[in-house]
Amino acid sequence: MSKHASASFDFTGTTTVVTGGASGIGLSCALAVAQSGGNLVISASRKPDKTAAAIAKLKAARAGIAVDAFPCEVGEEASVSAFFDAVHAAGKRVDYVIHSAGISPNTDFFDQTQKEWDQVQNTNATGAFLVTKHAARIMRDNAPKGEFRGKILLVTSTNGINSNDPVSAHYDSSKAAANMLVKNAAEFLSPDGIVVNGLAPGWINTDLNATLPPDVREKESAKIWMRRWAEPDEMATVALHILTMPYFMGQVLMADGGYR
Repeated sequence: MSKHASASFDFTGTTTVVTGGASGIGLSCALAVAQSGGNLVISASRKPDKTAAAIAKLKAARAGIAVDAFPCEVGEEASVSAFFDAVHAAGKRVDYVIHSAGISPNTDFFDQTQKEWDQVQNTNATGAFLVTKHAARIMRDNAPKGEFRGKILLVTSTNGINSNDPVSAHYDSSKAAANMLVKNAAEFLSPDGIVVNGLAPGWINTDLNATLPPDVREKESAKIWMRRWAEPDEMATVALHILTMPYFMGQVLMADGGYR
């Protein structure tokens, strides 16, 4: 079991879909679910060996769980729709969704082209919308209307709330959009018994943040009250807490170690 994972979660008999589940926070979340007895479907990486390694790691986490992977380009509606159709065709009931797929190029403000800006918005903001929309479409078949049908967790960022830098202007803007989407989707899907919340991580030691310029990292590190960056498995523990918390709806929880 990972350093920060908790044995108190029980996902036995449930299926969790994790986008971006082959690496970073997504893989850590998937591992936490697996260690808690839950079955998994992850979105496949563009690199087959990366997907295979993730599947092997997840299956090794707990005997007897099922792990599947299907391709999904989160910024393309046809691909997202096909992904959830594949999940449905495989006979999977979608109980939980953790949407973790995203990109962050970290480019000097004047070097951010419209092409790069559009790519970030499409992957991070549009992707969050499309995954929420098509996950909910599948979840509505889970139970009679009015009963609990599923929970969706969007992994957003504090960069869309209270931390920012010009090198990530496109990323910060896309995550602000995703944070607002949590509110909109939660209200709209509530009559269908679908719960939507968000997890906004602060600074995490992931490959996504490895390209952050040293001066930006130093500036941001000085603002963290806990005086360190978090590890991905810490975010996984928070994610599973959110998915299992009662009476928690339409909220974006910041897990940032304290930040000023």
